[in-house]
Amino acid sequence: MKTTKISSKLLNLIKQSSSFLIVGHINPEGDSIGSSLALALGLKKLGKKDICVLSKDPVPENLKFLPWARTIKRRRPAREFDVVVLVDCNSMERTGFETFRARKTAIIDHHVLPAETAKSPFYTSLSAGIIDPGAAAAGLLVFKVLKALKVELDKTIATNLYAAILIDTGGFRYSNSSPESLKTACHLVEAGASPWNISKEIFENIPFRGLKLLGLTLATLERKDGIAWITTTEDMFRETGTTSEDCEEFVDFPRKVKGAEVAIFFRQAGENVYKLSLRSKGKVNVRKIAKSFGGGGHDAAAGCKVTGSLKEVQNKVLKVARKALKETK
Repeated sequence: MKTTKISSKLLNLIKQSSSFLIVGHINPEGDSIGSSLALALGLKKLGKKDICVLSKDPVPENLKFLPWARTIKRRRPAREFDVVVLVDCNSMERTGFETFRARKTAIIDHHVLPAETAKSPFYTSLSAGIIDPGAAAAGLLVFKVLKALKVELDKTIATNLYAAILIDTGGFRYSNSSPESLKTACHLVEAGASPWNISKEIFENIPFRGLKLLGLTLATLERKDGIAWITTTEDMFRETGTTSEDCEEFVDFPRKVKGAEVAIFFRQAGENVYKLSLRSKGKVNVRKIAKSFGGGGHDAAAGCKVTGSLKEVQNKVLKVARKALKETK
C-alpha cells in the first residue's frame, strides 16, 4: 500500500486541540461529505467534544443516509474554535465562506495546489496539513490520519469513508482505483461498511424529478472531434422543479460516448454564467483546460466557471479542448 507521510504537526495539532470546525467545499459530493463526517466521528472517539461540521451548500439527497449527515451545519458558528480543518479543498474560496473564527488552520486534501494559492496569506499561515494529489480521495487521507491517531474504526466511520472513496473512484471504475483504494475499501468493509447498501443509496436512489431533468439534458447531447457534451439550462430546472443538486453526476453520461476522449457538462448558473464539469478518459489533462478559465481539479476530472452566452461559452471551451486533444497526437 502506498505510504503517505502524515505530518507530525497535524497529529500533534489534533491531539492538543479541544474544539474543531471541519469544512468541505461548495456543492459537496460524497468525498467532501464522507471525509468530513468520518474525521468528525474519529475526533469524537478521541474524546473531543466540541466538533462542528460545516457546509455552505446542503447535503445532497443521496448522501443524507450517511451517519451524522443531519448534524452538518450551514451557518458559520459565531464562536471561535481551536482549529478549522479544510477537507477535500485547499482554499478559503472553495469553502464558500470568507473567514472562520479559529486560532489555527489545517488542510486534508488531494487536489493539486494552485501556485497562486500556495503564495496566498491563507496558505502561508497554515498551521499543519496534508495535500497529496496522488491520493484517489480525501477519504484515503482521512483514513490514514485516523489510523495514525490509533482511532478504532467502527461502522459509522467506515461507512462515511467507503462512500468517500466510492464516489471519487467512480464506483472503483476510474483510473485512480489503485491497489491502495481497493485495499482500504476492504479494511472499511471489515470495519462494518456495507458495499451494497452504500452503493444503493448513492447510485440507485435518484429522485423522479432528477431523471426527468436528465432526459431533457441528454436531448442536448452533441459529439465532435473526440469531445462529447451536454447542457442543462435554468429553464430545464424550472420545468422539472430541480436544482443543481440533481445533476451532480450528469457529466458521466457524455463520458460514456464511444470515441469521446473529453466530456463536458455545461450547467447554467445564472444569466450568462455557466459552471462546467470536465472529464477525461486519460489522454487529455482536463485540469489544464479548467485552469485556463480560472478553475482547477484533477488531471481526469476538473471544473470551472465561464461567463457569456451559451454559444459563446461553448465555442471558447470547445476551442481549448480541441487544442488539448491535438497536442496528444
